[in-house]
Amino acid sequence: MNLERFADGHLTQVTADGSRVSLLLEAYSEYRRVPGEVSVLEVFELSADPAELQAAEPPAPDHALEEPSSREHDGLVTVEFFAPLRIRVTAAAFDLTLLRTERRVVLPMPSANACTLDIAEVPQLGSDIVWRMLGGDAGTPADPDGWFLQRRDRLATSQTGVFCRTTANRVTFERHDADDDLWRAVRLLGRHASRVWSGNCVFEPADWVAWVTAGTLPPVERLRP
Repeated sequence: MNLERFADGHLTQVTADGSRVSLLLEAYSEYRRVPGEVSVLEVFELSADPAELQAAEPPAPDHALEEPSSREHDGLVTVEFFAPLRIRVTAAAFDLTLLRTERRVVLPMPSANACTLDIAEVPQLGSDIVWRMLGGDAGTPADPDGWFLQRRDRLATSQTGVFCRTTANRVTFERHDADDDLWRAVRLLGRHASRVWSGNCVFEPADWVAWVTAGTLPPVERLRP
C-alpha cells in the first residue's frame, strides 16, 4: 500500500468500533501556504475489519503527517503514521475510500517560536540581556550568527536562550530556553524592521507589534508577501 500521498497531510480521526478500525486521512491535491489562498484536499477513509490498533494518544488534526508507511509480514499489513506520536494499525487487508474533496481557505498561522526580521543590525535589549555562545559566558559578537540571547542571571543555569541566524539583512530568532518576557522583548525588535516573517505571514512593523502585544491580526491582505 502506497501511503506517500499523505505525507504532510493530516490524520484527523481514529475510530475503533469493535474489531473495526477507521482512520480519516487528508491529502493535499493543491497545497497553498499564503493566507487567503485556497488549498484543495482529498479526504479518505482507511479502514480494516478486523484490525489491531496501537496508539499512545489521539492524533493532532493540525499536525503534518510524518513518515506514513506500510509493510507486510506473515500475511498481515501494518500501516504507521506519526501524528505526532506513532499510530499503528495491523490487519490482513485495508480499504481506502475517497469520501470527498474540500476547498479550504488558508488561515494566517504566525509561528509561536520563530520570526525573521528584515533588519541590518540587532539593537541592544538592555544590560540584563546578553549575547552568549552555546553554554558560554556573556560576549560581544562581531556577527551574531550562531549566538544566543539570554538573561545575564540565567547564564549559569541555561545552555541556550534565543538562537540567532543571519542571512544578508535578515535576522532569524528561534526560541529555545527563554522566558516569556525575554522572547517578547526579542520579538518586539520587529518594530525596528522593515518587515517581519513568521509562520506563513509577512507583517508590517506596526501590525507585528499589535500581534505580539495584543494578539491582533490585521486584514489577511496585509499578511501576504
